[in-house]
Amino acid sequence: MTNVKYFHLGQFFSLRALLATFFGAGLVALTEFLLPWLGILQVETLWDWITPITITFTLAVIFVSCAIAKNVVASILIGAAAVLSFYNPYETVELGLAALLIIFIVTSFFAGFFATKEMTGRTGLLLIGIIFGLQGFIGSGVSMFSSWQEAQNDFHSESVRIAFGEFINNVPVWDIIVAIFSLIFLIVFIIISRKIVTKQIKGKKYEIIGQIIIFLTIIGALVFIVLSNVIFDNNTAVSIFGETNTQFLNEMFSKVPNGSFMAITYLNGLYILPIVGFGIGIGLAFIIYQRAEGTSGKMRFNFEGPFFILNLVPFLIICAYSYPVQSLAEAGYFYLETATWFPIFTEFTNLLLINLLVAYLIFKIITIIKLIAKK
Repeated sequence: MTNVKYFHLGQFFSLRALLATFFGAGLVALTEFLLPWLGILQVETLWDWITPITITFTLAVIFVSCAIAKNVVASILIGAAAVLSFYNPYETVELGLAALLIIFIVTSFFAGFFATKEMTGRTGLLLIGIIFGLQGFIGSGVSMFSSWQEAQNDFHSESVRIAFGEFINNVPVWDIIVAIFSLIFLIVFIIISRKIVTKQIKGKKYEIIGQIIIFLTIIGALVFIVLSNVIFDNNTAVSIFGETNTQFLNEMFSKVPNGSFMAITYLNGLYILPIVGFGIGIGLAFIIYQRAEGTSGKMRFNFEGPFFILNLVPFLIICAYSYPVQSLAEAGYFYLETATWFPIFTEFTNLLLINLLVAYLIFKIITIIKLIAKK
């Protein structure tokens, strides 16, 4: 099917979309419930290096299946299957129902959308600038607010070293630097997107360069995280965040009642996904130049589409569980302490990067199989 449209409901009944939905929903039930329930994904040898304690591959399944299905109905069904399959280690009503909807529904929707939408190379470059530029503002903005609230003191009082957006003479210097770089990134890509370039390109040179940049960006970020962290246990987490916030973190990430968490020591953890986004954006720009034969031709991101989803999800979570929003609830509610924002971004960053790497490798395998089949 060449005329694929993401919001075409009838295309859900194509063989491609139905199979991707069926296998995607089945696999998320396996990765999100069965494997954590059996404790299979808990590898103790990894706990000294990286968290969450339970590494799930649900996001990788969502990335792959939604990118293949290329249909909004399929994406929503796969995301809903992940929500319904969620394993709760406390066997009680989840504190994080809204967080589940944000993580899985938002991720599956946009993963499918960016993989499917056909656009010119100019539009693709504009999207890169706007999306990754804004995500840089998210990282610096959240960091600035948390530093203003002195959330880092809750960690330091428990002897947990954590990097943060330090104020120098009452000026958030590092946050401003990240914000300025994000603005420059955004402006540069807006300027580039205005140029009309048409060029016949032989081979896959630019595509290969772009893929290498994306791969090295993900690997580099994971290596940095492994080498620059400190792990703290559940008791310390309770002292920092409180009992309810720690339970929320255990439900969302550890999937055990007494999880361990991570703090990044050499670089503010809120900056990692924006920096990764800049690297991925540059890699995607090379891919666009190849596929759109410059900037004027039509192209799709296909398997690279899910790489657009970075720190939007944790930002929406802290917004949904902020005090002003939660206080609107008529009955009981709980909100996330500002200090909890650090592990939410850190745990999600770790989980996302691992799943992006897995999805990347699967995408490459699928691409190789397709090339062999064509020959």
